[in-house]
Amino acid sequence: MRLSELGEFGLIEKIRRSFSVKSPRAPLSIGDDAAALAVSPSSMLLATTDMLVEGVHFDLSFTDFFSLGWKSAAVNLSDIAAMGGIPRFCLTALAIPQGIGSEQIADFYKGFGAVLREHAVLLVGGDTCSSGKGFIITVTALGETEKALLLRRSGARPGDRIFVTGTLGDSAAGLELLRNAEWGMRNKKSEIRNPKSAIGRLAERHLRPVPRVAEGLKIARSGCATSMIDVSDGLTLDLSHLCDESGAGAQIFSGKIPLSNALRGSAGALTGPVLDYALAGGEDYELLFTAPPRKLKCLRGLKIQATEIGIVTKARGIALVGADGKKKPLTPQGYDHFRRR
Repeated sequence: MRLSELGEFGLIEKIRRSFSVKSPRAPLSIGDDAAALAVSPSSMLLATTDMLVEGVHFDLSFTDFFSLGWKSAAVNLSDIAAMGGIPRFCLTALAIPQGIGSEQIADFYKGFGAVLREHAVLLVGGDTCSSGKGFIITVTALGETEKALLLRRSGARPGDRIFVTGTLGDSAAGLELLRNAEWGMRNKKSEIRNPKSAIGRLAERHLRPVPRVAEGLKIARSGCATSMIDVSDGLTLDLSHLCDESGAGAQIFSGKIPLSNALRGSAGALTGPVLDYALAGGEDYELLFTAPPRKLKCLRGLKIQATEIGIVTKARGIALVGADGKKKPLTPQGYDHFRRR
């Protein structure tokens, strides 16, 4: 079968089935945001690896090396946050093509280090090599959590409420504007690079996402949540992962999905409805989580920016509930590396 037919997540499922034997040392099977490894009866080591490939994950025509380093760190720390963990260490491996100089690599690590310092994470090793085609970045992040606090994708139950931190759709809109010839070229050094403008704020959300480490830790320690995932591939696609692992479905309410003022204010410069960017855009790196009704008072007491957007259902599948109350079945959409070929 061609990978374009199987898709990224079909391939991951095949790999998972081939290595499905569970061990007390690795109680979680492949498929969560990070691996959870038992290092003591009460403590878990969290491990995650991400690869960023030039031309697939980033474009050096509008991505500066500081921002690239920043994002490379942030997306990995976001995976640790999605498990309710504390990030501790990172390792990097870079495949560097001709044409990239030491000053640019230094800028990359300045951006990388800015995120690590914010979260007291140490860079402890890695590798470098030459690349015959494009810049390739691989980051491994290691974190920790107490076994009792570990959050996974598989804990959602019918009746649980669905929440998301922050706002959705900004990163995808920012990417479109950065790619767009009119904004990306004519205004590249003005509005698109002005973080105080609406369009500049969207570009910033794409280039320098903020991992929700503090929020993830608060949620885990409170015991409010039953499941959690970070929004990296798109709301509907990541929600479908959470529902599939939990054996459930979901209804989300179109009027409750949080959209930033910057996204709403940039609607005239975008090619699609702003809600579409929130539903399927991806790379927001917000936390999507579920909580039972009896825990809602506890959740409000955390004082984090989180919006209730839906409810977990017994019936499988995801539906979008409009302002008129009508339900529309949603096909999960977001980024799939192989189906986009």
